[in-house]
Amino acid sequence: MPGGGLSGAAEPASGPDDRDMGLDSSISDREHLPWTPRRVRVTAGLMVALLVAAMDSSIVATALPTIGRELGGFSLYPWVIAGYLLTGTTTVPLWGRLADLHGRRRVLLIGMAVFVLGSLLCGAAPAMLWLVLFRSLQGIGAGCLQPVALTVVGDLFPLRQRARLQGLFSSVWAVAALAGPLLGALFVSTVGWRWIFEVNLPIGMVAAALLWSHRDHPRERARDGVDVLGATLLTLGIGALLAGLGAGAGARPLWPLVAGGIAASVGFVLVERGSTHPTVPLDLLGDRLVGPATVAAILAGALMFAQSAFVPLYVQAVQGGSAFAAGLVLTPASFGWTAGAIAAGRVLLRVGYHRLVVSGALSMLAGSLLLALVPAAMGPVWVGLASGLVGLGMGQLQTPLLIVLQGAVGWSRRGAVTALNQFSRTIGGAIGVSLLGMLLDWRVRAAAPAHGLNPALLANPLQIGGPVAAQARPLLDQGLHLVFAALVLVSAATLAVALGILRLNRAGTIPGGGSGDG
Repeated sequence: MPGGGLSGAAEPASGPDDRDMGLDSSISDREHLPWTPRRVRVTAGLMVALLVAAMDSSIVATALPTIGRELGGFSLYPWVIAGYLLTGTTTVPLWGRLADLHGRRRVLLIGMAVFVLGSLLCGAAPAMLWLVLFRSLQGIGAGCLQPVALTVVGDLFPLRQRARLQGLFSSVWAVAALAGPLLGALFVSTVGWRWIFEVNLPIGMVAAALLWSHRDHPRERARDGVDVLGATLLTLGIGALLAGLGAGAGARPLWPLVAGGIAASVGFVLVERGSTHPTVPLDLLGDRLVGPATVAAILAGALMFAQSAFVPLYVQAVQGGSAFAAGLVLTPASFGWTAGAIAAGRVLLRVGYHRLVVSGALSMLAGSLLLALVPAAMGPVWVGLASGLVGLGMGQLQTPLLIVLQGAVGWSRRGAVTALNQFSRTIGGAIGVSLLGMLLDWRVRAAAPAHGLNPALLANPLQIGGPVAAQARPLLDQGLHLVFAALVLVSAATLAVALGILRLNRAGTIPGGGSGDG
């Protein structure tokens, strides 16, 4: 595996636990570093940065109908989310590379500035098209905050301390992301939807002030730069694919855009293979640890984002719940992720990351099965239980993989491998939600004529009212259960990858694993 420590500084020997895990600890072999005032400030700043970025990935969902009625251009409303997700995904590797080249603090503060600027512009948007553009700018900043903040955590703490703290940081992301719909509904019903964006100004200023005292480790000046061509092709490729597939909006595929997206993606791969400083380190994908971990992140991301997108729709359109009820059923996922992430961080060195990955995949599969089998008459409690199991599995799976991946490379590539993990999860969610949205739209529209309904009436089920709502509910029930059945397949594929990691570890192909293999 790629190794290397802190350039320009003496590299302490890895401790026994680091070698047992197959990790390259680039900080210290000590179990714990003291909590100095500066370390406390920086850690708090990182948590605030993660909180604000994660919250904005979901807080807009419950406000979209109100935004559409006020700004017009309702046909563009899916891109308020899709634009943010797109730029926040494709710029992650770019930010990770910049953090490796120019230092974590400088890049993190620039990303925060871009995020806050985009937020202020969103709050002042005069029309839907402008809001979509400003949300895309906001997403560029968000693409920096999450991976670079987690990279700094990898820089600041030794393995044992990092294993505990990564669970806390992962839970902050989960709580913020899944609590977002509730807060969005609260803002809409009180001070207005524009405050969803404007509140990021004071929060961003607090995070920047806390992070200002962070000092990067000494490093040599890198001679290479940023892969601008690769990043551009990546953005165009994924953007065209999402636009062509409808970005989950239920639109018919635009095959020329899909073909263009595929062509740009192929060009991206060709450019990356010949680049000396690639945006995405494709060579790492051939590693027997990084490759399977990346596939697991893609599948888990598809499950996570699909749950956030389609479970609230099920609660509101099928079970007849309110927007707040739809947000509440995701709360168990937040608590489950928190519990799973913290527990995984604490027992990682004793049981081995490979066993935690399998356990997490099993929990995700159990939650998906419950979701697929849930009858509408059971109410939101059953849905909440399924959501909690999925969240518990995500916490057990994501945290160990991130910690191990960060320890598998040296300082100069830790930002890239962290960004690759975040990128994989988010792009899996973006494409997964798009494809599942198409599946739902096809199922509902295909069955509508047989029930005497105009398929056009089902383009936005949340706005259906009166007698049509009662007729449409069974169609939505069938379509959403088909989506949930597809999530079972995604979870099963995640379990297959996890079992493959376990098998490779027992065969000795992947070094380490904690307390030994049974």
